[in-house]
Amino acid sequence: MAQYGLDFYAQSKYGVDVRVEYSVEPFTATPVDAGAILLQWSASKEDNWTTLRLVRNSRGIPGDADDGDVLLESGHEGLVATYLDSDLVKGRFYYYSVFVAAPYPAWSAAMTYQPGDCVTYQSVTYICQTTHSGTVPGGAAHAWSLTSSTSNWVRAGLTASLSVGDHKYAERMYGLLPPAYRTAVEEITGSEDGITNQALLKFLKLPGFQFDVIKTELDNTTRVHNQDYTTITNTERAAASLGIESPLSDRPVLRRNRVNNSTLTNRKKGSEAGLKQLIRDMTGWDAEIDRTTNLMVDQDQSGIWHPVYQEWKAGVRYGSGEYVKYGGSVYRAKTSVKQVAAQSLLPPAAIQSQGKVTAQTDKIGARAFAGSFKNGDSFTLRFTLDTAATYDIAAIYTKSYDYSIWTTALDSVGVIHTFDGYFRTVSSTTVNLGRFQLAAGDHTFRFTSKGKNAASSGWQMGINSFTFTPIDTRLSPVPPAGQPDSALIWEPVVATPKDWALQSNTVTLDPSTWWLRKDGSSARMPPGMLGIQTGITPVAGSQYAGTALTFTAPGAAESYTLASISPAQTREWNATTTYRVGHLVTYAGRTWEATATVGNGQEPGKAKDYWRPSLVTASQVTPDASLVTSYGVPIPRVYAWTPERAYEPHDIVAYGRYRFEAVVSSRGVRPPGGPHDNRAWSFAGGDVEMVTASAYTRLATGAKLDLAACEIAWYDDASKLMANIDSSARSSSGVLYDRFDIDLDEVAATSIGASPNETWTTSGGRWSVNGGAAKAEGNVAANGTYATVMAARPAAIASDTTGTKPFTVSATFLSKPADPLAMQGIFFLCKDPTALASFYFAARDGLYRVYLSGGRYTADRLGAAYPEIKDGERLTVSYTGTKTIAIKKSTGNGYGVTDILRYSNPAATDMVGTYLGLVEIKR
Repeated sequence: MAQYGLDFYAQSKYGVDVRVEYSVEPFTATPVDAGAILLQWSASKEDNWTTLRLVRNSRGIPGDADDGDVLLESGHEGLVATYLDSDLVKGRFYYYSVFVAAPYPAWSAAMTYQPGDCVTYQSVTYICQTTHSGTVPGGAAHAWSLTSSTSNWVRAGLTASLSVGDHKYAERMYGLLPPAYRTAVEEITGSEDGITNQALLKFLKLPGFQFDVIKTELDNTTRVHNQDYTTITNTERAAASLGIESPLSDRPVLRRNRVNNSTLTNRKKGSEAGLKQLIRDMTGWDAEIDRTTNLMVDQDQSGIWHPVYQEWKAGVRYGSGEYVKYGGSVYRAKTSVKQVAAQSLLPPAAIQSQGKVTAQTDKIGARAFAGSFKNGDSFTLRFTLDTAATYDIAAIYTKSYDYSIWTTALDSVGVIHTFDGYFRTVSSTTVNLGRFQLAAGDHTFRFTSKGKNAASSGWQMGINSFTFTPIDTRLSPVPPAGQPDSALIWEPVVATPKDWALQSNTVTLDPSTWWLRKDGSSARMPPGMLGIQTGITPVAGSQYAGTALTFTAPGAAESYTLASISPAQTREWNATTTYRVGHLVTYAGRTWEATATVGNGQEPGKAKDYWRPSLVTASQVTPDASLVTSYGVPIPRVYAWTPERAYEPHDIVAYGRYRFEAVVSSRGVRPPGGPHDNRAWSFAGGDVEMVTASAYTRLATGAKLDLAACEIAWYDDASKLMANIDSSARSSSGVLYDRFDIDLDEVAATSIGASPNETWTTSGGRWSVNGGAAKAEGNVAANGTYATVMAARPAAIASDTTGTKPFTVSATFLSKPADPLAMQGIFFLCKDPTALASFYFAARDGLYRVYLSGGRYTADRLGAAYPEIKDGERLTVSYTGTKTIAIKKSTGNGYGVTDILRYSNPAATDMVGTYLGLVEIKR
């Protein structure tokens, strides 16, 4: 009978050494039948373990107790020493390890400990944070930290075996014997139907099984390079031949995946597919590669000269006028979502009032506000739909402490929704009003106060806006062609649209989607300053391209910066002007869009064949959603892991503050909690998306441009504008960023990220970096208080002695201080980080002004408290330079940023100081 041990999978070559005191050797794996392996092991020499676990992995010896399928888990009671592993895939090698849960060793002053080592000391378990020896656990927070783990899985034995295929050699040998020798003695007819001599067959299975073994091994030699079947030793040999650097991962599946990927990479070297993959790996973006004999790209080749139309996708909502590819043709969307601001529905003649209803705007947004209402009072808003369709209708309503409960009635349909407007603070919420078939033309909403929440102090109502979504475009599965409804939603494009960079922008009346900024002063120019009507003259030799245009303006030898995407701009209607399709004008208190070339005084609102109402307002500062979707730059996004989704190899997820790549198919298998691997997931770095934007400018005269401004607008998945990076002019020294990706025992005097000329200053304690996070250890005074800071002094504001230069600083909080009475957060506007006599402090729960008095720190709260910042959330402090502080937070869910506090004190004299950074304080 064949028996398989470790053979040349020696411990010195592969795997983790077996702890002698817990060894269960000899540990053997013996194939006993097709697809069945018998495992046998001995009792361990040391019996202070609590649990024994048998783990199987088809890719190699399990790297740890969770790396594979758990076949057996048992305590001392009822423990067995054998296990029959059956129903295995025939022809594959299987690898087994026995692990025991053993207590952590006691701390020893003579040992040198590495990060991750665990010890017990005075009946408490500690985990090592930094490499050291002789440091007593519990006495130095930078060296040891508490852990709830009480035992460690220790490898006690390992073995491997081949799962033999069923090649039926016993039956073959049975059939080769003459009938007279195989007929059972009780058979009297001399004939045989099938196998009748079971005793003979049982005997033949002894040599037949060995032939099955040989045949299985022979078959495996034909797929020696197939990483699904070959031995782990052949995987190591392949890695060496491919030049893969050692050591490989101790996770078998990662070892094989690396060899597989390296093989594919070598095959693709120099090919078009290989170049695309290299660009994707280096940048994270897909690339289109065009073969050319000219290797030197010119401005035309490097610019966005021709638009790239995306293939139609069933799960995408397309706006009116968007283009897609489908079946080799280009199509344009005919319908879109209609959004209506409630304020725009108030009568033009009395735009600020409608009886008791007025237009109201605050930090929450704009609304039609029904004030001084009583129970039973009501008001009506009239709206217009251009197209008859079935609409999903949604609304945004305001909630507040003095709002009533009100009903919403639609036309003659009656009441369609009841809404409780009470909330302890002013906020807004989206309400789904339902799905209705509506004709083209005018319709009405009627809002009636119907009681109020017991906690509410009034009967007010606030209506912000409405959204009408035709159901034929709501995540429409209808493709542009091939279905009966296709023509209702899409229209074929006979002539492919020109590049927008060469067209007149229908929003700004300028040729392109760009707005204009004067380079020398960084001032944004009024709409219409750039256009063929202004007589601009291209510089000799320059070219038009979608990414750049160099020109001189009349009477000024100065260049201008153009930036996409243009905010919507409107102009007052002029009876003598000729307007083209898409031009926007304001007239009689409303905004109108031209639907055809119009002139000769056709008046908006009356010439219905030429004008239609538009949702754009004169004060709108964000671009149309379709512009953002079509011309914005998508940011790669990694979604959080969920237990419901099935993941396939190479899927990337975010979990905690890290990212992980799936190595096997799985559902419900949770990624590790830290920067390491498990059987289903491979650590793929921190959950941080690095986005770099570069702007290149020059003066038309060729002179150097020392002052430039760059503005980046961020939009969410719904093309809604989020927080902007401010556009104030700055030099590169004004940008500091530290990912804490290098472990440091001491942060003081080290460079801030990749900025060699900027260094950290610490005081009041010790700051270290481990595992991508900074950690504070304060110098505790006799009265139990401490304050320690990790401070920076950015060069861009270092000379500011009056507190007039703006800045923004952000930090992500991963865990709270070890002392539950301590506070942590961002400190700023500090003159001297060593003395720490006074500074401003954005903590997890509010904004404070902190000052030293009588040897203790006093913290005065500024403004209202905000919801506590949770672990994993990011806090941002923006100082405007005009005695105003804005506090924001982001949760990592999408790219949203929420304003949580705005504090302003024009009379403040202490908003001065150029040091900022992180602080931990106990008062």
